[in-house]
This record gives sequence, structure tokens and C-alpha cells, in this order.
Amino acid sequence: MNLSAIDVNLVIALDALLQERSVTLAARRVGLSQPAMSHALTRLRELFSDPLLVRVGRQMALTSRAEAITPQVTAIVHDLAGLFGETAQAFDPATSDRTFRIAATEYVELVLMPRLNAALAQGGPRLALHLLPLDGRAVDALRSGEIDLAIGVFPQESLPSDLRRAPLFDDRFAGLARMSHPTARGHVDLQTYAALPHVVVPRGGAHDGVADDLIAARGIARHEAMTVPHVFLVPHALTASDLVATVATRLGRAFSSLVPLRSFDLPFELPPIEIAMAWNSRTEGDPARAWLRGVVTDTAPTPREAARRKRV
Repeated sequence: MNLSAIDVNLVIALDALLQERSVTLAARRVGLSQPAMSHALTRLRELFSDPLLVRVGRQMALTSRAEAITPQVTAIVHDLAGLFGETAQAFDPATSDRTFRIAATEYVELVLMPRLNAALAQGGPRLALHLLPLDGRAVDALRSGEIDLAIGVFPQESLPSDLRRAPLFDDRFAGLARMSHPTARGHVDLQTYAALPHVVVPRGGAHDGVADDLIAARGIARHEAMTVPHVFLVPHALTASDLVATVATRLGRAFSSLVPLRSFDLPFELPPIEIAMAWNSRTEGDPARAWLRGVVTDTAPTPREAARRKRV
């Protein structure tokens, strides 16, 4: 496509239409007449070969294509505003109907997301949260604007220079077994630990196989009796067998609140993991995304909070 043939004003109109989901409100937002905005929508539909806005009952809704391009369009408009020295539009969570897209591991979803969802509901009743799995596409998704934030284990050296990160909280590891397990209790020695039947989540699973990598790096060979595709199957595997697992302590506490499990001390030290959030530096100044990062930071567990919790 010849970019010189595209009117930049169409991008501004597109952003207004995607945000307002109304021709009338979008026209008012950018100072156009309603017929002019209708004409812009017609041109945009031709360019994208997609209706973008469709009527559902008495309201207009975004098509799947429109939903997909919304983060990119927002980022482009933000960049244009910065290029020409305009001040970014203020974000009011109380009145916004924005959908935030966050990619996270299953561990983060279980530990952090209930609190984050409650905070978002309190901050803005019309805000929505769309969770996506954190996988190998996360970096590209952050760069393209497909997601607003990624939360997981992100060593600083693993991220490209155009992405930013901030630590949220640390966690350590412990063993986990059913409450009536005959062997896995209190302190177990290394020989016993290695001989116990272990259930593991392979690389690419819930918490990216961090514990497994750290244990392997120490040269410890375990009896891996079962692998499961995601971490939410771990507690069910443990309660019905003599299987054990090595999990982050906050995950173990969450599981133990649901089914009768107990933790036991590992016979070796593993370094703690650091859970961090990552975002695109290009959209760092976006008020909505900045607000989201602040909410995530405020809802993250604190060391003091962890110390108050009893060992399961």
C-alpha cells in the first residue's frame, strides 16, 4: 500500500471511532461534523475491507478486526501527539470503557489477578481486563501494541532495549504434597527428595519451568513420574497419590486453600524468582497504560504481607 495516499486525519478519526464506538461521539471528540465522520468511516471500511463498527441492538460494537487494531491505533496516535508536541489526553478510569490486555503466566493469574481485577473494578466500573497466555510471542505483542503489559519472570538481560521492566515481588520454592503423605513432611533429605515421585510442568507451562531449570542446574536428578500441561492440574494430581511437586510458595498456599495439601522444606537452596512486569517504551507515556502499571504495582504482594502468612 502507498502510505502517501493515506490521510493522517483518517488515523485520528479511526482512533476516535474505536474509542467512542459511536459516529456522533467520535465526531464530537475530534471536532468534525457527523456527516464528515460518517464519510471517514466509509473510507476506513474500504481501506480495511472490514465494517469496523457494527450495530448490535441500539449500540455499535467493534468487529474482531477493529478490536485487534485498537492498541496499535492508540499507540500511533500517542506517537503523533508526542511528535508534534501535544499533551497526551488525560485518562479517567471512572468513565473509561477501555479494555486492558495483559499476558501473564498461570502462576501470576492465580496469585495476582483476583486482586488486580478487584482494583480495576473499583477504579473504573466500565473497565475490562483481557488475559492472554504469556508465551514466546509476548515480546512481539508488546512491540506491536497487541498487549498493554506482560507479567512473569523477565530477567533484565532477556528483554530487548525497547522494552521496559519493573520488579513486582519475589517468591521462593518449597515442596508440596498431600496432607497425609507418609514421607514428604517437615525436612526431607536429598536422597529421599530425589526418590519421591514428582509431578512437573514442562518448559512453557505455568511458571516457565523455572524451578525445574534451577534444580537441573544443581545436577539433581529426580524421579519425574508425571508431567501435566499446566499448573492447575498439580493439586489434583497430588491429592490422589503420593506424588510431590516443587512450586513457588505463594502458589502452594493458593493450592492449599483449596485442597488438603501441605508444604515441606527442600533439602537444598534455590534462588528466589522475581516476578516483574514489562511494557513497550514507545507507549510508556500513555496515561491509561501508566495508570494500569500503577494499579499492578499497588496490588502486588509485599514482603511484609508474605511474612504475616503462616507456612502451609
